[in-house]
Amino acid sequence: MRTTLGALTAAFAASLVLTASPGHAAIVRGTEASDALFGLDDDNVADLEIQPEGVAANQSLNDADLIDGLGGHDVMIGLLGSDTMIGGPGDDVMVGGTEQGQAPNSDVQIGGNGNDVAVWAGGDGSDLFDGGAGHFDALVFGTIDKIDGIPTLSAATGKYRNTGLPTANVTGQGGFCRLERVADPLARGFDFLVRFFSRSTGSLLVTVRTRDVEQVFCTSEAGGAITYADLTDADPQLVEVSLDEVERLNRTVRAIIR
Repeated sequence: MRTTLGALTAAFAASLVLTASPGHAAIVRGTEASDALFGLDDDNVADLEIQPEGVAANQSLNDADLIDGLGGHDVMIGLLGSDTMIGGPGDDVMVGGTEQGQAPNSDVQIGGNGNDVAVWAGGDGSDLFDGGAGHFDALVFGTIDKIDGIPTLSAATGKYRNTGLPTANVTGQGGFCRLERVADPLARGFDFLVRFFSRSTGSLLVTVRTRDVEQVFCTSEAGGAITYADLTDADPQLVEVSLDEVERLNRTVRAIIR
């Protein structure tokens, strides 16, 4: 079921990129229902309405999209460019992109009301995730499953039965996370820096800024296990957890990761 739905997702997203109307470049809006929304990646120099012929200076947003989920439990996938995602009411799942290190690739994700999940994939760049008013907003670091570079959506039940969910390998990721509390959150506008390091070299690769985010899931420093931190603790630490414990902590995250 996963492969079939994933292939349909990839074909659907590819058709959006190929058939997007220039009049709607850079803006993708959902409905009050639960939607699966993909960035159109069509605000670029190939769009002659955006980029007039004979003009050398880049007039485009370099594939950046604004994705506005509105109501419902939405699944939002930015694809290329530095995207902004606004979840709105509902328990939204947001994937900034899968740029594989290709800049621009820094995304801003705003959850809004509800228990939202942001999934960061290697190569997505340094992002910002504002969880909003929910009590179980989660940031997940994992290698996202894709077909032809587009995240697949696997069959899901409950609130995501009409959209499906992305899936990601957290236990086998090639890096690990560390947490830093921001010294002056009022001045900075965010609470924690979640930094992702390469396991093979120890180099710092990216930093994700968080605000009003309660949970972080990542890969253990040694690899082969999942780590979890409760950011509401006075001194949050990443500790190893089993998949059964992930189920207890956040059912949506459990449906996404392995």
